[in-house]
Amino acid sequence: MKKLTMRKNFATKLTLVGTLSVLSLIGTSQSTFAALPQDGKSKATITFTPGTSPVPPVDPTDPSKPIDPADPENPTDPPTGNSGPLSLDYVSSVSFGSHEISAGNEIYYSTSKKPFIQVSDRRGTGDGWTVTAAASSFKDGEGKDVLKGAVLTLKNAEVLSNSTSSEKPTPEQQVTLTTDGTQAKIVAAKENTGLGTWLTRWFAAQSDSENKNVTLSVPAGSAIVGNHEATITWTLSDAPGK
Repeated sequence: MKKLTMRKNFATKLTLVGTLSVLSLIGTSQSTFAALPQDGKSKATITFTPGTSPVPPVDPTDPSKPIDPADPENPTDPPTGNSGPLSLDYVSSVSFGSHEISAGNEIYYSTSKKPFIQVSDRRGTGDGWTVTAAASSFKDGEGKDVLKGAVLTLKNAEVLSNSTSSEKPTPEQQVTLTTDGTQAKIVAAKENTGLGTWLTRWFAAQSDSENKNVTLSVPAGSAIVGNHEATITWTLSDAPGK
């Protein structure tokens, strides 16, 4: 009888030990699965170098689109052909039409309704840039100076781009170009602004037949019969705006 009882107790102990061992294995397995999810890391890389090829002009009404010819108002005006990481891509010519000679001082509006200039900064440094302009004297067909004291004025400039990640450069809202070669600032990009392709434009109001934002002031007594032409020299430098 005593031996039988001892055998039962021993069997019970074996059962308990076996049960604990199974539970221990289950617990270990559950602990291992609880470590998921697991992470691993990889990298995406890209390298940029400064752009060097010429940048064709874009549509001054929608810079996301190319335009051909470069300026529909002046279809014979080609792009500048400038290349390099910082480039002046296009500058518009402007016309003031034909007028009778006046006895007094006169201000003439441009017949060019959508003049613009285009700058591309593909250096990738954010160093900034500046555009200035200077106008020569008007000359007649024989190369003689005429329209002495004439002044070109550019007003209400707008800047725009297809870039959404770079801050705008700052245009001058009223630029006076005396026809003696004196330079005047047109638009400037401070450091970390003006990256990509930017247009500065002087558009006529949609309701106007002439462009009141581009004017030519002619003093009394300076007009001479004939066709007259001045040269506007636009200069892009890598000096940042202030």
